[in-house]
Amino acid sequence: MAREYHFQWQWNLTSSPEALWPFVSDTNRFNRDTGLPPVSLLGIENGVRHIRLHFPLPFIEWDEEPFEWTYPYALGIERRYRGGPMDEAHVQITLEPQPDGGTRLTYQTWARPRNPIGTLGIFFVIGLFSRMKFGSVFQWYDRIASKGGSPAEMDSRHELSAAGRARFKSLSAAVIKDDSDAALIRHLEEFLDHADDLSLQHIRPYALADRWRVPRRSVLELFLRSTRAGILDMFWDLLCPSCRGTAESSARLSSVHSASHCNTCNIDFSANFDHNVEVIFRPNPSVRSIDATLEFCVGSPQRQPHIILAQTLWPREELAFNTELEEGRYLVRASGLSGSRGLVAAKDGESVLEALASYQGWPYGEAHISLIPRIKLMNITQEPQAFQIERTAWSDQASTAVDVTTLQVFRDLFASEVLRPGEEISVGSVTLMFTDLRDSTRLYRQIGDAPAFGQVREYVEILEKAIALEGGSIIKTMGDSVMAAFLHPASALKAITSAQKTLNARDEGLWLKIGIHHGPCIAVNLNNRLDYFGSTVNIAARLPHFSNGGEVIFSQSVRDDPETIRFLEKNTAPNSLTRFQAEVKGYKETLPLWRLKIKGDEETFPLWHLKI
Repeated sequence: MAREYHFQWQWNLTSSPEALWPFVSDTNRFNRDTGLPPVSLLGIENGVRHIRLHFPLPFIEWDEEPFEWTYPYALGIERRYRGGPMDEAHVQITLEPQPDGGTRLTYQTWARPRNPIGTLGIFFVIGLFSRMKFGSVFQWYDRIASKGGSPAEMDSRHELSAAGRARFKSLSAAVIKDDSDAALIRHLEEFLDHADDLSLQHIRPYALADRWRVPRRSVLELFLRSTRAGILDMFWDLLCPSCRGTAESSARLSSVHSASHCNTCNIDFSANFDHNVEVIFRPNPSVRSIDATLEFCVGSPQRQPHIILAQTLWPREELAFNTELEEGRYLVRASGLSGSRGLVAAKDGESVLEALASYQGWPYGEAHISLIPRIKLMNITQEPQAFQIERTAWSDQASTAVDVTTLQVFRDLFASEVLRPGEEISVGSVTLMFTDLRDSTRLYRQIGDAPAFGQVREYVEILEKAIALEGGSIIKTMGDSVMAAFLHPASALKAITSAQKTLNARDEGLWLKIGIHHGPCIAVNLNNRLDYFGSTVNIAARLPHFSNGGEVIFSQSVRDDPETIRFLEKNTAPNSLTRFQAEVKGYKETLPLWRLKIKGDEETFPLWHLKI
């Protein structure tokens, strides 16, 4: 067997391991920045990736085991080459915190050649070129991280072409005309001008909003208008619930399936509108052309930031490590065992945790751990166990399908974006509101059909404006009744009280009967319109019947929402909110309901500062 060569280099950097981790663990970007050619994924079998390097001659292919890492201190990878001058290679990077707040970064490579050409390549490519290039890249990352920057802020100055810039200027004029902020348009132009292709493959509007320090909804609405104008293209990504990688990507909502398969995890899963269907954007080729398939590493740990540890332990092996956690819930899994161990990270949690993989399974209940715990993993089974610790919460920077489809801007601009007929996709939670006019039949009889219809049309316009202002959208109108959807229950309450206030000011005697309910449902295609179906819809539709006009009837799920509680505590007057029990048609049990009076008597019920 050929000799194995080992190289070790160290650099002292000023940034902490936590600040450097997003750069160092983004091996897709690191390989690009160090001058390595692109790669192609040829297949996956039992978690092992078959990869080809885009190199002139000869083609170099290898089998790559899944990355192993421990946030934010270590990551490593092993490769077994299928042919060519190399036989095996192993890379390990460690980030050791220093007393002064900096980091000692150690990069180690073990390489075994297959022939003399491989030996020469190891000495020249790894021994000479890699050391210098890697050092300059790590120091570049350190300079950005020390200023609080992120990989997205690595200004590469690609610049739009003259034709692309002219196209952007021309199309953005229409976007600004549609009430988009001109300052946000300038932010978008600068981003498309300076970002590299990797940053533009998967643009997340919420991440950019956080970076620009502007409201997320404003940026999402800007992206929708820019897509309609032809500046951006919109895609619907279906994410695997396990690895959270993209299993499918569709340019149209009608191409999204309720059932999918992840090749990486080899599992089937179902789509969920507010969980694993994410809406992402790319520049339209007429503005800037990019290669959306360009990859330099197909298994980067940074693609799975929810996983803080991925390590394989051999039988009877132990691993103890320190890590940094955010507050929230986590799961510990092992590849050969069913189930998982729940963890709750909090400031007052235990500083030490032992997680034991045994054939007896995981212990019952959750373990409470600190935010800077020392964790000890032990494998007492007879097989290797791939341990994984993952955060259960999904990234809040993802604009999900339910985020997008509840916006009135989306309904207005993309009315043709619907599911395929017969396709049903679950929605974990959405707030639905139904409104009706009190005594609308008498109104038609008293003033005549044409004047009454005009008043009803104006009332719907008032509702639409108030609903859109709070991030909701009108799903459909049924005579003088309206169905609307919101992300959050409090948004529905704010919208409807604002609308009633406007109606009060008009003094036309129009009193709204409103019902609001929050819960799961199914997204469907109904008459070529994106609609909702299920018990949440049925209950919400029946709640206005309990209103006498100028009253909101809402369910316990709306009342229990933390934002609703804060809103009501701050804004409701004495005796304006009451609880009652009622039987909803079609349901045997009585439901706890709440009645909020919004009749507009300013002295007894102030209607807040909301503007329409």
